[in-house]
Amino acid sequence: MAGNGAATNSGEINIKLDFTRNLNHVTNKIHATSNIDEIMLDVSKDICTLFNADRLTIYVVGEDRASLVSKVKTGLNSFKDLKLPIAEQSVAGYAAMHKKVLNIRDVYDEKELAGYSQHLRFLQEVDKRTGYRTKQMLVVPVLDAASGDLVGIIQIINNKAGVPFTAMIEEGMQELAQTMSVALRQRQHSTTVKTKYDYLVADAVLSAAEFELATRTARRKGIEIEEVLIDEFQVSSAALGKALSSFFGVPYEPYKADRIKPADLLRNLKREYVESSHWIPIEETQEGLVILTIDPERIQASRVINNIFPKNRLAYRVCTQREFKQTLDLFYGGGASADAAGSFAADESSMDDLLSSLGGEEEEGAGISQDDVSAAADNELVKLVNKIIVDSYRMGASD
Repeated sequence: MAGNGAATNSGEINIKLDFTRNLNHVTNKIHATSNIDEIMLDVSKDICTLFNADRLTIYVVGEDRASLVSKVKTGLNSFKDLKLPIAEQSVAGYAAMHKKVLNIRDVYDEKELAGYSQHLRFLQEVDKRTGYRTKQMLVVPVLDAASGDLVGIIQIINNKAGVPFTAMIEEGMQELAQTMSVALRQRQHSTTVKTKYDYLVADAVLSAAEFELATRTARRKGIEIEEVLIDEFQVSSAALGKALSSFFGVPYEPYKADRIKPADLLRNLKREYVESSHWIPIEETQEGLVILTIDPERIQASRVINNIFPKNRLAYRVCTQREFKQTLDLFYGGGASADAAGSFAADESSMDDLLSSLGGEEEEGAGISQDDVSAAADNELVKLVNKIIVDSYRMGASD
């Protein structure tokens, strides 16, 4: 029985790692788009696939600040914008009004809707016209990270598994909402800089036509645009790093082949975890513990690192995806789990393999006990990996 429990937990962790990797891929594609219409064209199918949803709608707050305007719809034959008031009479309007996540099992169930508000109704007119049956719905507000103001709404409809959307999907949607907030803010605050790579055009590294060609090439080949920029347009890592630094507002950290491996910082962090999470501690300086990442916005918002290193002041650095992989190869050796597109895949590892051995050979048996494994399995799956890593790191630090 104990063996079956460990195998189940191992499978759950592999699912979580795979989900996180795919979420990071979607996040990167969103940052590479120029506007909401491009998200509709390039990313909507990826979002639906990631969350196993049948349809997707993205709303932005209207200019009157009292309405929502749909900018992305999949599954319908028409792409005509839909305008909804920010009010309790609709599901999206309720989520916007109260800035609250709604995970609804059946939108036709009036008792379930009444649990949120007596005024809440699902507008069934579209279903009646098309013959479609909306059932499960997960609606997440997109909020500005700094002010908390409403920016928009992300809504997915009908889990293809026929069951309510899981806690892992709900948390993934909230992470996606954070990414959408950053993307929309960048586009609203600047008429010239729209994506994390547009600074290449602003700095005259590429022309606008060349960048558009690179974008189309990456889309056609199904690879990250960074790979196309480096390999086909000969954009240097330094130029990419400068663009990323300008976009995210943190310093660029180039790859250093002679960087010394910080063994104490990495002793309980396995490669599979840092690959899927896209962050790694690289050194301690007077400024604080330096964290290298390809997406500082998402990493800072998750606060996982704060839990692992609660006593450290954190200093974030951004780098290219290729340089991140090179750093992992330098610290861990090899590079077996990076695919040709530069995204990071997790090996089929057991839960014990995700955690480094705690201490030296004399402490070989000081790993996580079966009771700890069982307790972790009772937590929400979306928190499982991070919890294990945090607990493991603290156990190692206290030995």
